[in-house]
Amino acid sequence: MVTFAQLRDAAFDPLSKAGDTWNGIAGQAEHLAGQVRSGVLRPLTGAGPGPLSPGGARAWTGVAADEATREIGLLADELTAFHYEALAVTAALRRAGTAFARAQQDLLRAVGDAEALGATVTADGAVTLPPLPPEDRNDPDAIAYQRRRWDEVQQHVEAMRKAVTAATEADTTTAAALRALDPADVDPATRPGAVDNAKADVMGAVGLPKDRKDIPAWWATVDPAVRAQLLELAPGRLLEAGVLDPTYVWTAPDSGAGPFYSREPGPGEHAFRAFAGLLLAGGHVAGRTDAARNLQHFLDGTGEPLTVDVDRMLRDDPRFRDHVAGLLTANDAQWRETALAAYRKSGGAPVAVPVETPRTKRNDYSFPADSQANWFTAVGSEACVLSGVVTVRPGPDGNPSMSMKYQVNVWDRYNWDAGKTTNIAGVTVSDSDMQGLHRTGLAQEYDLSGRSAPYDRVVGDGVPLVPAGTGERYNDREAGRADPGRETR
Repeated sequence: MVTFAQLRDAAFDPLSKAGDTWNGIAGQAEHLAGQVRSGVLRPLTGAGPGPLSPGGARAWTGVAADEATREIGLLADELTAFHYEALAVTAALRRAGTAFARAQQDLLRAVGDAEALGATVTADGAVTLPPLPPEDRNDPDAIAYQRRRWDEVQQHVEAMRKAVTAATEADTTTAAALRALDPADVDPATRPGAVDNAKADVMGAVGLPKDRKDIPAWWATVDPAVRAQLLELAPGRLLEAGVLDPTYVWTAPDSGAGPFYSREPGPGEHAFRAFAGLLLAGGHVAGRTDAARNLQHFLDGTGEPLTVDVDRMLRDDPRFRDHVAGLLTANDAQWRETALAAYRKSGGAPVAVPVETPRTKRNDYSFPADSQANWFTAVGSEACVLSGVVTVRPGPDGNPSMSMKYQVNVWDRYNWDAGKTTNIAGVTVSDSDMQGLHRTGLAQEYDLSGRSAPYDRVVGDGVPLVPAGTGERYNDREAGRADPGRETR
């Protein structure tokens, strides 16, 4: 168990250096595995030119050659498995360092807040307030103030307790992760699944959250070099989990029509509700399938969130594609510098850095009413944030090579603005009448959101490898399907 004094006085530089060392070991093991395969095994088997097999022809055959090939192949696999085991150690140490540093920061903040109230915090975490002076001990106001101050100090005492508990949990988790790394697991001669087992150890050591909403915060704490390795190791699984999701959390900008079902409906609202239902068929006939779908959900009255097809938005609206391209170009320089700084800090090892565009009104998008009647009626305007990860690797010429995977995220509140009118399938509808349906419980406003499939691009060049909305979606065999974002629609 971590004690108050241990957490308060701990220095985490050795832990950070240990993580750096193990990360370097992981990289060396990967490099050696590659050398064994390309410099020894490939020429030996005739898969490529070399001193033993000029011109690619296998020069050594027979029982001894077969045994040598098998043993060298096992050695290469062992080095690969050790690479992943060392990476798992790195991930566990990085995870521990982040958790310990956060817990220590919370503890020191709570201690400072308690001391600012006049409390004394001892080396073992005991907290006391000085007693009232003799002249105030019978003063009701002084006694009441002392009680209020003590109650406030107790809030900081609880924060200290939580910080120590968090550090203890991190210590237990790290110890369990490191104990699970069995050296025998890296021997493919005795463990045929050594490489796969080692890969599983990496995923276990990083502590991938089960709930998608927790993924962005977790992903931000993972070491950049470990992120790059994880994306090489299990890209499909990570994209499925939501590593491209933004840290930004959207909330509705206003209350819309106000409280739901705040009054009983009258004959006029019932008549308009029937009229609104008739508009649905017109919406489908006019080709406004999304407008009709969203209107139907409004009239269903559940108030449950609804997802929208962002990929189809991009395909349908070239202006939206241009808007996304503009956001990417505007942020290229900053993303490039951030990623290169992480790359330099890693000593030239591959790194992956999460990025996203800021959420501002200027970055939002409104569908044009003339050319995008379907989306204009279905959504109108939407909040828009691009989020993803920039990866930097050593290029073939020795210079860093940068690429990016990103997704387009949108949000909106399906509501109606008083004083406006909306054209639905050629029929002009008063927004105030629609608001009346919400207020009388005959329909209900709701939140809309969606995210696109992942897209690829080159950072800095402004050249999309697969322009948003115009090409094939990302496909990874591990993911098992071509559209990791489809469950959002």
